[in-house]
Amino acid sequence: MAIDGTKDFSSVYSAWLGKPVILLVSIRHYPVSMPCRIVAESAAEVRVRVQSGWEMEVRKDLILAVEEVAITDRVN
Repeated sequence: MAIDGTKDFSSVYSAWLGKPVILLVSIRHYPVSMPCRIVAESAAEVRVRVQSGWEMEVRKDLILAVEEVAITDRVN
């Protein structure tokens, strides 16, 4: 992922950087939920961490929705 020229676009996904989210991604015209963390953004792609040590780029035009995962501490 190239980071040169990152100031030339508006950062749509910056509010979710480092937070656990669910991306709704279109794969072969079917919506697929993908739990991950957004770790970086370029003009055309978002880099996500699916699990520890496994990151991938997702094209922005394939992202249908982003939802932040609310983590609540439960006390029994």
